[in-house]
Amino acid sequence: MKEFKHVPDSQYSKQAIPKIVNSGGMRQYSDGDGLFPSITSILSREMSSEGLDAWKDRVGTKLAKYICDSAINRGNKFHKICEAYLNNDCTCKFVNHLLEYGMFEQAQPALERISDIVGIEMPMVSRELGIGGTADIIANFDGVLSVIDLKSSTSPKQESRCEKFFLQETAYSLMFEEITSKPIEQLVTIIASENGTIQVLIRNRDDFTHELKEIISHFQSRRVMV
Repeated sequence: MKEFKHVPDSQYSKQAIPKIVNSGGMRQYSDGDGLFPSITSILSREMSSEGLDAWKDRVGTKLAKYICDSAINRGNKFHKICEAYLNNDCTCKFVNHLLEYGMFEQAQPALERISDIVGIEMPMVSRELGIGGTADIIANFDGVLSVIDLKSSTSPKQESRCEKFFLQETAYSLMFEEITSKPIEQLVTIIASENGTIQVLIRNRDDFTHELKEIISHFQSRRVMV
């Protein structure tokens, strides 16, 4: 098993870790001085959900809820196994989760491209953007400092449907830079599908920064109006 090196950032470590709270009907981050809406919640509210809504109408509310709950459960287990691996902990306690452990095993070659791990599950806020969020992983990927996001899926994703992932990762990059003064330009999304397919999508955050800021601005303007 590969031994992963961890290199925590001193500036990030100095900040008080924000807490996740539910307020105003959405997930927010509290740093003791204010509340910062979750970037995940913002993107879910601001980006089109027509396709998802149509799917729910087609399959019915109960089945849609069951499928969504199962996907969340699968994703949580997959994350925990990957996190244990990257933390150099034994993954043996997860072997009975056959589907998620099998997805992890298929994702291992991609995970082994990670090195010099700055942090895993890193909550943070941006006062400049007025948002909060938790990055899955900040580390080197193929030797380049990156925001790395782990996703699980029933089937491979069309890249055209992954924009929300890239915007989310861009937000983490900008928040981390605000805290540490260290820019992260590379975004990496690792998607494990139930059929054994692993997708590694690499993007540059500068391609999404303008759109992200427009989405945040629109969200904030609507909140002020309300």
